[in-house]
Amino acid sequence: MKPIKHAFLFILISMGSQAQETLLRNNFSVRDFFMKKDSIFLIEKRDVSYFNYLEKNRTVQTYFIGGYGLEIYDDSKNNQIITVSNEFSRPVSSLRFYNKSFKEVKDVYYYTEGRSLDAIIIPDLNYAILSLSDKKIIVVNYEKKPDYEISHNITLSSIARSMAFKDGYLYYATDLGEIFKYNFATKENTILLAYEKMITDFTIFDKYIVFTTKEGEIVKFSFENGFISKLDLSTDFILNSIQYQKDQLICGTFKGKILVINVEIMSILDQLNYHKRSVLKIVNYKNNEFYSSSIDKTIKKWKLNQ
Repeated sequence: MKPIKHAFLFILISMGSQAQETLLRNNFSVRDFFMKKDSIFLIEKRDVSYFNYLEKNRTVQTYFIGGYGLEIYDDSKNNQIITVSNEFSRPVSSLRFYNKSFKEVKDVYYYTEGRSLDAIIIPDLNYAILSLSDKKIIVVNYEKKPDYEISHNITLSSIARSMAFKDGYLYYATDLGEIFKYNFATKENTILLAYEKMITDFTIFDKYIVFTTKEGEIVKFSFENGFISKLDLSTDFILNSIQYQKDQLICGTFKGKILVINVEIMSILDQLNYHKRSVLKIVNYKNNEFYSSSIDKTIKKWKLNQ
């Protein structure tokens, strides 16, 4: 583990981004969604709904996913949609595989010892990675479903609310403020950083990790020299973030803001204040556009003016 060095920065630069439109006003908060051509697929509590959002008299199709929907993923390689959901009263989570051709859920995997906190789907490996409330991360190989194999079973010292997959490695952050790197080939688990504060989310870049804490910090940790630099949001904190361009990060906050950050110099390029409550999901798209969902029951479309 590399030594920690600190620098504190806060720079605000306007770049003129704007909310293009409110794409959807929904009956429920949208925990997760994805865009496919002109269609939107979203989780609505116990169901998935999908429709062409450009049609005036659109036909909305739905199917049941059980429990409370957490994650949705378009597995185009296998012509299916994969969802992760949690039971309401029992510590049970499930993977459901919706066959696009048959328009129905064909296979279900149940984990009966805990709820899912985060999930990653890797279609090239037929892997579903689940971070669980019983302090485990499991890797479910679904290639031969309905027979499922647990390819990796990682025991943790604390729950992991956030995971990332990059270049064949699994990265995860725990509530103890630790960030680990897991090698799928050797099953070796390496601690990269012990920060001792609850980490809410993180993103992996080539030369550094950018992570966020419950105290409102946005922290860049260099792989090369262990140097740390910070931004401080004081009364707010980041719930989720995505890498937008090579050195740009888009973050959604607890209070409903969206921040555009240049992580190379650790500066806030823009602050967008159009959501009224916490931002739950940010989705990259194309042509400097992205989408966001919120507890305020909306999905918004954004365009960055570069």
